[in-house]
Amino acid sequence: MIALIVGFVIGFGTSVPIGPINIAVMTKGLSNKTGQGLMIGAGSGFMDILYCGAAMFGISTLMANARLELAFRIATFVVFLMFGIRTLFFKVHDPAAPLPEKSGGLKRYFLFGILLYLSNPSFIAYWITVAGVVQGYKIIEASVYNNLLFAIGTGFGTTGWFFTLLKLVEKQKMKLDRMIIQRITRGFGAVLLIISCVMGYELLSSLLL
Repeated sequence: MIALIVGFVIGFGTSVPIGPINIAVMTKGLSNKTGQGLMIGAGSGFMDILYCGAAMFGISTLMANARLELAFRIATFVVFLMFGIRTLFFKVHDPAAPLPEKSGGLKRYFLFGILLYLSNPSFIAYWITVAGVVQGYKIIEASVYNNLLFAIGTGFGTTGWFFTLLKLVEKQKMKLDRMIIQRITRGFGAVLLIISCVMGYELLSSLLL
């Protein structure tokens, strides 16, 4: 049980720094689409479980495939570009009138969260480092059971942070004017477009080398 708690704390703390996934989740929160935002966060949490589990069990090298990495980078660039354009020109609805969400459509946002996660290859190195510290300093007792609980804990921690973030956005949103929400949302869209441009430049540079 200690392994689960430690994993939760690390997963929660890891997700706090602002990044593309946080931006995507906040955008959904500002647009009254809490379910979609939570599914994006859950997709990220699922990947934390896989990456952390791979690192803890010493099979993270299986993820280092050059062709797969290139395919993920291309797909992520396209998704970031499209999502940034949609967010930049998205018209925010009245916050007092929450939009109904179709449960069958939430699946794609879970996949979108996974894709956003895969856009950052540094997560592999991060979880290898975390696994080394946890095992090297014997923070949890080394066993298959504890390794699994720790990995699951990180996923729950990540999802827990994004749930907390959505609640914070939802709470503060009621204090914001509709036009301010619109500007914030479009600002997120602009940030995503900038990120996609940087990603596209780095991708093109790596292909030309």
